[in-house]
Amino acid sequence: MRVDAAASRVWKDRSLLPIAVATIAAGLSFYAPISALFLTSRGLSLGDIFVLESILLASILISEVPAGLLADRVDRRWVILCGFVFNAVDEVLFALGDSFSMFAASFFISGLGIAMLTGVLEAYIYDSLGEGADEASVGVWGHLSALELGAGVLGSITGGVMAIRDISLPAFAAAGVALMAAVAVMFLPSQRPSNDEGAEPETSWSGLKRGAELLFTNPILLYTALASSAVFVIFNAVFTLNQPLFQTADVPVVLWGVIGSGAQLVAALYNHFAGSVVDCLGRRNGLLLAMGYGAGGFGLMVIPHPVAVVVGFVLVVLGMHARGPITRAVANKVIPSHRRATVLNVASTVGSVGGIAVNPLIGWGAERSPEATVGVIAIVLGLMAVSWIPIADRYLTEEQTGGDLDPEADGGSQRLDVEKEEGIR
Repeated sequence: MRVDAAASRVWKDRSLLPIAVATIAAGLSFYAPISALFLTSRGLSLGDIFVLESILLASILISEVPAGLLADRVDRRWVILCGFVFNAVDEVLFALGDSFSMFAASFFISGLGIAMLTGVLEAYIYDSLGEGADEASVGVWGHLSALELGAGVLGSITGGVMAIRDISLPAFAAAGVALMAAVAVMFLPSQRPSNDEGAEPETSWSGLKRGAELLFTNPILLYTALASSAVFVIFNAVFTLNQPLFQTADVPVVLWGVIGSGAQLVAALYNHFAGSVVDCLGRRNGLLLAMGYGAGGFGLMVIPHPVAVVVGFVLVVLGMHARGPITRAVANKVIPSHRRATVLNVASTVGSVGGIAVNPLIGWGAERSPEATVGVIAIVLGLMAVSWIPIADRYLTEEQTGGDLDPEADGGSQRLDVEKEEGIR
């Protein structure tokens, strides 16, 4: 989908306009660059901060799957609204917090909000696009991602300036825009998941079981679950690993924030053109390229030279964000509408569990040798990128891969069998 067409659709569609406004508001994380300083100024230790992160993760894990099941049985608009309201309450508590218990409540509520938006918002967007969803989805998600990244850069710069005057000011500003985001999504139209009218009603347990079966028996969904959630943890490690590598390569500390903001801007610009990239390369090659950015970037960061480390860092940030619009489009296409939020949230949970297992390994490696750790990560991401090729060749259609493939290949017929079993015509 052309860039101008995707952007126009986002800002003219009454189902997408409120999401675009809320996305920008949510992206304005004014306190992101000084969050640790803010928390320590309120009496917390660094150990307390890591405990809060664990509370956040636990909250997401226990509520993500129930949120998906609920969203596939009620009006998704209300689940999304609750997610943004929880986020606003979290930000207000964070700004007003003066004790560990208040911050713990803030982080727990934040986890609930994240869980309610993880797959539900994604399912809402895809179903809002109607019959042309498969064609339009990459461009639409690319534009929304660009808006969020751009807002993040603006928020970080503005928040740093605010903090010079008052360390609490960025937190209060973030609370204000979070309330604006909640107000924006109040204008979302209703959306009830479509279902097969002849199908018998099912319990939440049977819905979860069938959704999990669909995830674990479909190679496309299983790969995108890993490429989205679990691999994100590996990509995200760059924001910790870059610091000792920047020091080793003598990158001036004063430039670290500028480099981080620049990397986000590069990713925002790339995702703005995500639809055009996929139109030219196909989804197989588009995702392969995105994963390749990450593998190549981590590989460059092994070299103790400022140019190599900085360019590598920018490539990793680019690859981390460039995957999203493609993996979302690929995954949503093969999930029936009435199971979409459930399957997406189960996939996210599976990926998060995998990420929990990977994080300590990255930390162990970083303590011993950051250079060796990024080298190993480069190899892992390279293998993940290569493994995508046979999966895409077998299970994606000709139009999606950009190659000369037989649409009646095993993967295509297998996908149709799944759709028939789920009552999709």
